[in-house]
Amino acid sequence: MIWDLFRLAVRNIGHRRIRSWLTVIGILIGTAAVVALIAIGQGLQRTVTQQVERLVGYNTILISPRGQGFGQRIRVDLAALRGIPGVRAAVGVRTETAYVEGPEGKGFPTLIGYEPAMEEFAGELNLTITAGSPPTEPGTALVGARTAREYGAQIGSVLRIEDKPFRVVGILAQQAGGRGGFNPVGVSLNDAIVLPYGDLRALFPGPELVLYAIVKVRDGASTEAVKEEIRAALREAGERNASLVDFEDLTNRIRTMIGGVQAFLAGIAGISILVGGIGVMNTMYTAVLERTREIGVLKAVGAKGYQVLLLFLFESGLMGLGGGVLGLVVGLGAAWAALAIVSRLFQTSTALSPVLTPALVVGALFFSFGVGALSGVLPARRAAQLPPVEALRYE
Repeated sequence: MIWDLFRLAVRNIGHRRIRSWLTVIGILIGTAAVVALIAIGQGLQRTVTQQVERLVGYNTILISPRGQGFGQRIRVDLAALRGIPGVRAAVGVRTETAYVEGPEGKGFPTLIGYEPAMEEFAGELNLTITAGSPPTEPGTALVGARTAREYGAQIGSVLRIEDKPFRVVGILAQQAGGRGGFNPVGVSLNDAIVLPYGDLRALFPGPELVLYAIVKVRDGASTEAVKEEIRAALREAGERNASLVDFEDLTNRIRTMIGGVQAFLAGIAGISILVGGIGVMNTMYTAVLERTREIGVLKAVGAKGYQVLLLFLFESGLMGLGGGVLGLVVGLGAAWAALAIVSRLFQTSTALSPVLTPALVVGALFFSFGVGALSGVLPARRAAQLPPVEALRYE
């Protein structure tokens, strides 16, 4: 009997194709909007998490200023940090502005302190060298592409930085505005000069002020215990304004931020589904009025009230499910198109793609079916409660 009612519901939907399609489109739009927003949000969350993992990695602690002001620095003692039990390595990201004279120009470019260990800590540092090698020896320098042109610097040239000679051993590749990769210091690498960290510290003696520091924890060591030791070392250095964040903290903050925005946008898109549900209800009420005599015939031949109720619930639920299936396809396509446009406009070096999880598929289909079925409850009840005699007399 249930199967017969299901087939009858499918046939009734097919007989009213235009009205059924208009009703399905209402559910489709809302479902597509929700699916697209959630898939985009999950895709962005996965991409950002992967980038954080490549930048920071597991067993890594980031030490940064607690405030949000641009250019804030913290006082650290890298030697003390490296001496903490459980710490495998520690580096600081430090920049300074200095007077530089080159073969064909002079000015005040940004200096960046460099240590070979930074390549391990910041996989996206993007120190792509077109000629030469990194500045691993004292008195050497790696020059950004634009700085090399402006100062006339080539491999073997000598730059005088704060009246001290530095030999150019490498030239950085030109980095386009939108494809510069991860920039760890907030300045263009095209306009910078990279020096060994020890040389930068010698040029600017005094308190060791860095934009941030990165500490690598040994395998098996307790990250929380190391963080407590780092806080003690920072207090000993006179720093009270530092924030310690590890990989888990960063990913949790990212998930919370993206999840909040995603939930807000999905809530707005959910209104479209409710509007579609009202459309289903309106369609089903109209169907009940148009098919009053049919309902009377069904009851006259022995159909029970609950069977009539199921018939109309099947119809409304199937229209909701149809809108959900189509909305799932359209929403995923819209998500791919949106991320492709964003990648093209902003020329992102990282491929962005939406994430469609089984939970999202099941949730979208179940929710759309539920909205359709619930929207048909009142019309179905009205149909089920019609007296057979009055239904047969209806014109």
